[in-house]
Amino acid sequence: MSANYELCLELSGLYIHIPFCRKACTYCNFHFTTGQRYKEDFVQFLKKEYDSYLPQWQDPWETVYFGGGTPSLLPAAQLGELLDHVRKTRGIDSDAEITLEANPEDVSEINISRWKAIGINRISLGVQSLSDIELKAMNRAHLAATSIAAIEMLVQSKFHSVNLDLIYGSPWLSDEDWTETLAWAFSCGAQHISAYALTAEPDTRFWKDINSGKSPDLDEDKQARHFEMLQDAATQHCWHHYEISNLCKPGFEAKHNSNYWNNKPYLGIGPSAHSFDGKRNRRWNVSDNQRYVAALEAGILAYEEEQLSSIDLLNEFIITRLRLSIGFNTNDILHLNPDWKRLKQAVILELSEKKYILIEGEQIYLTAEGRLFSDLISRNLML
Repeated sequence: MSANYELCLELSGLYIHIPFCRKACTYCNFHFTTGQRYKEDFVQFLKKEYDSYLPQWQDPWETVYFGGGTPSLLPAAQLGELLDHVRKTRGIDSDAEITLEANPEDVSEINISRWKAIGINRISLGVQSLSDIELKAMNRAHLAATSIAAIEMLVQSKFHSVNLDLIYGSPWLSDEDWTETLAWAFSCGAQHISAYALTAEPDTRFWKDINSGKSPDLDEDKQARHFEMLQDAATQHCWHHYEISNLCKPGFEAKHNSNYWNNKPYLGIGPSAHSFDGKRNRRWNVSDNQRYVAALEAGILAYEEEQLSSIDLLNEFIITRLRLSIGFNTNDILHLNPDWKRLKQAVILELSEKKYILIEGEQIYLTAEGRLFSDLISRNLML
């Protein structure tokens, strides 16, 4: 598929943000609430917002993704009601990937049966860690044993794909613990792993604890070491490390997220959800449940939007595509800016000499070492 932003008009994914959580994880900077207000009627507000977009989005969805927050907190009946509404309006492809983010404490034989019955075929499980000490420090609501039991149930239930969300590089995670976690993750039966370095996002509890001295600071060397261990484990187990934070058994790439990286249009509904029309318009809903609901009750939508310039599109293209194992083709960038290669020729040469990137014809992609510096490399290649 061409990377030309003006040509990527085919319909892609529907993202649905469920903002409710049991507990506030110390590191989380996504929009969520531990309060229960609006929870019982939330699906009705989502349906109302979704209906307002029907004239603009006319083809069946090829992916649906319930994110959050903790979508598995909602009863399966509510999730099913929303999916049925989507099927009856614009429709969902018969082979669509339908993902539910779930926490280990919500996984049970009953819930699994109900999730499968409404059409969920992919589970993304928020394991994060197999260390109870680390889970407590992160204020997670489950223990390691809960995750292990949850995965056993999910694998036996034969979902099309099960993803493990893992966090590495925290002050409480030793190299030995990470080695044991990886050994389990690659052998437990899951088909996909999403692994992220712990970050201290401004105004999160973790960030405040670091600044007040209540928590140890992050160690960049440890984080780099843990990432290298992740890469080595993927190679050892013959998994496809297809995006910097995402790995899978061959053929189990996450279609929904891959469509983001490949610039396909998507619609996001729910507070804080983002949308992109595949051309130049990006919008995001207000990150406030009360304002979100009040606007819908008044017959309006509460969002902000921006029109991306050619430079914005070029820079986003570099950021997203360079994270992929296949990298990007310079001809696609030249469509957005014919001068880019000339302007960045010296930078490209330097990065190649440092063995941070490989150049094969017009294709540029990161080396294993280059992935450690992906953000810096992207900035250097941006205009």
